[in-house]
Amino acid sequence: MRSVSEIKSFQWSIMLFGFICIANLSPAWSQESIKLQGRILNDSLEGSFINIINKNTNTGTINSTSGAFEIVVREKDTLQFSSIQYKKLAVVINKMIFESGYLEVELIPGINELEEVKISNISLTGNLVSDISEMDIIEENYGFKRVGPDVRTVSERKMSVYGGSPVDLLLGHLNGEIKMLKKVGKNEKFRAVLEKAEKMVPLSFYTDDLKIPEA
Repeated sequence: MRSVSEIKSFQWSIMLFGFICIANLSPAWSQESIKLQGRILNDSLEGSFINIINKNTNTGTINSTSGAFEIVVREKDTLQFSSIQYKKLAVVINKMIFESGYLEVELIPGINELEEVKISNISLTGNLVSDISEMDIIEENYGFKRVGPDVRTVSERKMSVYGGSPVDLLLGHLNGEIKMLKKVGKNEKFRAVLEKAEKMVPLSFYTDDLKIPEA
């Protein structure tokens, strides 16, 4: 049978072993943390606030209007500085920074580039017939009253009849007349383009100089 002193000694050994295991499994518990003082040196801050995040502890802060900040860190933690106006900056808290308890950073201004905008996805070939067939024709009726002479084409005037009543519009779709008028309207617009081109450049330019058949 064990004595009381042997039992207590055994209990202390178990407790000591447990403390050692916990320290090895969670080294962060044994790390010292400090409240790091710092300043952002950019003169162009003009009251802008920079997000300062400790990525290891998921804690953060922002700078004052003068650029000063403070945040709790441990050695080897990583601070990330981010803002719309500046490029992201990551700083690892090395031993020298940790011991001094102070950090100064200067951010690089970011350049916001707009994504490429495509004006049109139509590749023109020079052939009016094929080019016009690839273009979308948008027809809208905004309900404005016409002032002056009616310069609409025949198909546009006929199409306007179907704009007054939903029943008429439905009948026009059912009997196929609206579809036919749209097709006629495209042909009329194409013919207008040809007439305009003929007025701007003589027909002989196409047939003689460009060697394009008249048909």
